[in-house]
Amino acid sequence: MSYRIILAPVTGSDSDRPILNAAMTLAGPSKSHIQVLFLHRDPQDVMVPHIGYDLSTGMIDSLILSANEQIGYAREQAKSCYTTWLQETGVTEVSDSTEINGITSAYVEAIGDMSGSLARAGRMADVICMVRSGDNAGFDEETLIQTALLDTGKPVVLVPSSLSPEAITSIAIAWNGTREAARAVSLAMPLLEAADSVSVVAGTCDQVKPEDVTAFAESLERHGINAHANMFALNGADITKRLQDEAHKGGAQLLVMGAYSHSRLRESVFGGVTNDIVNAGQMPVLMAH
Repeated sequence: MSYRIILAPVTGSDSDRPILNAAMTLAGPSKSHIQVLFLHRDPQDVMVPHIGYDLSTGMIDSLILSANEQIGYAREQAKSCYTTWLQETGVTEVSDSTEINGITSAYVEAIGDMSGSLARAGRMADVICMVRSGDNAGFDEETLIQTALLDTGKPVVLVPSSLSPEAITSIAIAWNGTREAARAVSLAMPLLEAADSVSVVAGTCDQVKPEDVTAFAESLERHGINAHANMFALNGADITKRLQDEAHKGGAQLLVMGAYSHSRLRESVFGGVTNDIVNAGQMPVLMAH
């Protein structure tokens, strides 16, 4: 069991290289294929927010010209980053599905409906690599992460922008017994089965009992996974920070967790672990809804 197709969406931003590096890390064990997808709005879409305003022909032409310049710059930045990455990593660029003994990649562009393009490409991949949005994220960046998590049905690996690629040998699972957590674990199996150690991190409460956490860790052992339970009482603790702290203590390089166990609306209004991790996570995380 392995990830054979890894999607790396790029936009010509500073996030591109960390995304490519994360994809290469996932591709390494199975010499998988990395599909690099450049996403950008259609330059004509710049007019949508201005519909209904009395704009002169000159103003309209100026707006469209500026939008074309922006897409040209983003396209140039994305392709330059990709080309440099190929040269520095030795990844082989291919134009078809020909079998090659090593990691391969291909580069395509999708101009227009960014979310729709990402959703379609994501459904044909095994896993999607993205950079967490952070405090200064733009609307497109946040929207694309939500699209990947909610509209593709595939696992999403979110990494900090400072990520350095390294083989993943130690993993932590944030376990709360929900359907989303179980799905994330199922989709992370290629990584879990290859890891040297796996820690099941759980905040125990009335809904998450110690015996259930222990039983889950034991079920992983039947897959040949070297798993152990790491439990703590919630007691009003900052669950997001505690999960990451416990994962770091165990030497985990990746945190596996379910996304949006509560509704997205409830999380956006009242806060939640998913939003906290997406916006301010301090370690790589594999999430699935």
